[in-house]
Amino acid sequence: MSLLELNSLIRELIETQFYDCYWVKAELSEVRVSSKGHCFLELIQKAPDRTKLLAKARAVIMADLFPLLQLDFEAQTGQHFQAGLEVMLLIRPTFNEVYGYSLIVEEIDASYTLGDMARRRKEILEQLANEGVIDMQKELTLPIPIERIAIISSPTAAGYEDFCHHIESHAGNFRFKMQLFPAMMQGDETESSIIEALDKIVSEEEAWDVVVIIRGGGAVSDLNSFETYNLAFHCAQFPLPIITGIGHQRDMTVIDHVAHTHLKTPTAVGDFILTQRQQVANTLEELTHRLEKATGCYLEEQREKLTLLGSRFEWFALNFRKSNEQKIDNYFTIIEQQIYKIIALEKIEYQYKEQHLQNLTDNIFNQCRHFIELTEEKIRLSDPKRILEMGYSITLFNGHAISNPADLKTGDELETRFKEGTIKSIVK
Repeated sequence: MSLLELNSLIRELIETQFYDCYWVKAELSEVRVSSKGHCFLELIQKAPDRTKLLAKARAVIMADLFPLLQLDFEAQTGQHFQAGLEVMLLIRPTFNEVYGYSLIVEEIDASYTLGDMARRRKEILEQLANEGVIDMQKELTLPIPIERIAIISSPTAAGYEDFCHHIESHAGNFRFKMQLFPAMMQGDETESSIIEALDKIVSEEEAWDVVVIIRGGGAVSDLNSFETYNLAFHCAQFPLPIITGIGHQRDMTVIDHVAHTHLKTPTAVGDFILTQRQQVANTLEELTHRLEKATGCYLEEQREKLTLLGSRFEWFALNFRKSNEQKIDNYFTIIEQQIYKIIALEKIEYQYKEQHLQNLTDNIFNQCRHFIELTEEKIRLSDPKRILEMGYSITLFNGHAISNPADLKTGDELETRFKEGTIKSIVK
């Protein structure tokens, strides 16, 4: 059969088997209103532990019905009809040969409360607040300027490319060190891969100023991985400031709440860093200008003072010379006489010290000579050969003299040396 025939068969089967409407519980992961007024929904159901997506389906509220349902829902619940809500919808399953499977929403049960996504987010934030970690990032100080950026993102994410391109194209004379620490930005491995990237960064903490977590746009349901307690707890206590740019204009995730700085998009993160760097450059330029101006004024003041002091000194020197020439001559005569006296005294003292040093040297040499002679006599008297010649003997074990028999045991081989020859013996 042709594809059209197969799709027609599927449509007939659905219309035959599902001819009625059904109340369905689901979570809104995306709500989008088209230019024609139709409201397109993405419905999801996750596992109880929120780690796995169990089901997903597209739904639509037709333009003639959506304004009435939206107004009634928001009036009763006080909530905007938006992603993150757990809703109860009366739907009619349909199948179109071109557009495929879809659910037509006929009614919304406004009495159904906020969905698990919004409720869990609130619970996580309350838990972090009770543990005293929710504002820890806010207490960190951003380095001035930001130059070394550790990026957590997917290598293929459009947001990562946008961020790098924006920084590089607007950096001008600024220089940035940027390194990607790859992580999954959607799916079940998002949480673990981001935590792993954070662990790698903290192992080289001194090399980085800030951490940037960025991703591109996508379905709102993709943000569920950024709503976990474990990831938020790691981010909240991270020692470096974290800047997030998850890529959604309307949605703020849990890690956005705990991050040091939250921005909507990767490009906005780039603008934030570039703006801070430009502000630093402007401040330095202003300080340089003020320093140059102050230095110029100070040098001019000092130059004028030096000129005035120079003229005063010249006048003072001339007057001093005229009034004190005779005194200066007398001082020179006195100084010359004193120098001769000092030289004569130093000469006498030098001769005395020279004779004294000679005497000390002779005494030291005599003492050393006498000490050497005594030492030689002691060595001669202590010579083992002389002792052997006197009729004594030496008993050795393993080349060492034995002074205490208790150090020996049965079977040890001994060597006894005499003046003439040696003998060997066994201990019994």
